[in-house]
Amino acid sequence: MAKKQPAARPQTKRAATKRATKPRAAKSRAAGRSGAGAPPDAGADRQVQFTHVDKVMFPEAGITKGEVIEYYLKVADKLIPHLRDRPITLERMPDGVGDAMPRFWQKNTPPYYPAWIPRVKLTNKEGKGVEYALVNDAHTLAYLVNQGAITFHPFFSKAQDLDRPTHVVFDLDPGGAPFGDVVRIAHVLHDTLEGQGLPNFAKTSGKSGLHVTVPWRQRGGFDQARGWAMSVAEAVVRQLPKLATVERMKAARGGRVYVDVIQNAPEKHAVPPYVIRPTPQASVSTPLEWKEVTPKLDPKKFTLRTAIKRFDAKGDLMAPLAGGN
Repeated sequence: MAKKQPAARPQTKRAATKRATKPRAAKSRAAGRSGAGAPPDAGADRQVQFTHVDKVMFPEAGITKGEVIEYYLKVADKLIPHLRDRPITLERMPDGVGDAMPRFWQKNTPPYYPAWIPRVKLTNKEGKGVEYALVNDAHTLAYLVNQGAITFHPFFSKAQDLDRPTHVVFDLDPGGAPFGDVVRIAHVLHDTLEGQGLPNFAKTSGKSGLHVTVPWRQRGGFDQARGWAMSVAEAVVRQLPKLATVERMKAARGGRVYVDVIQNAPEKHAVPPYVIRPTPQASVSTPLEWKEVTPKLDPKKFTLRTAIKRFDAKGDLMAPLAGGN
């Protein structure tokens, strides 16, 4: 795993480049861990030179590209286990975050990316080959962040067994509902899962909602996992019909919180813990202890600049999910 980087923020291109050229996580595990797309020269020397570290990526907060890079290097040891061996869709905003800024959802790995970045080639619904990157080490993470990746969206399954999810996510999307409604639904969901003897973990989505994640240890693949999740979501809705809904159409939700389980499907994805979201203050998807899930919780308080101390103090609260199946 990657070791923590120095606490000082990169101030200049020269300083950031020096730190990136000899990162402490010096050896990638991609070649040894997974046969899913590890390149022949995965053990070759890797160098990542950071560029334009003074570019402002989050104008409202004044957060630079150097700060984004440093944040990801600091959380690499916690984040990478949640990404390892999973095909990744990159949400890239190389010119910064803003409504007028270009945004790219990148699945295919360009041929000019270094050969040491592990890849897995899949065939999409149109029959075309797509070469997804696998973020298995700190060098790959650093390179992709330098390319303008803000958020990483991994598959629910691993490259070794694409048809079987490792976990199920209940996405509690408030829409315009009060956050207190989200909290109440989350606790009913928590109690329901506990009643089934299932471990479950809460985190902020990095925006306005909450995610509740459950390891998938039952038999079957995505159809079975999604069917089970829908049955649980419907049970929660029956308990809280005025607050919760599984209605996909926004117009039909009536101001209720949407309990979304539809994304639990092949080639779909949900944000993992520790990733930055493209919000004005660079909010971060943050694991929670259940006692913290109260109406007083403010998901927006967890940002690139504020979350590191918390992560260092609490460790990875979602570590049991990191290994997958």
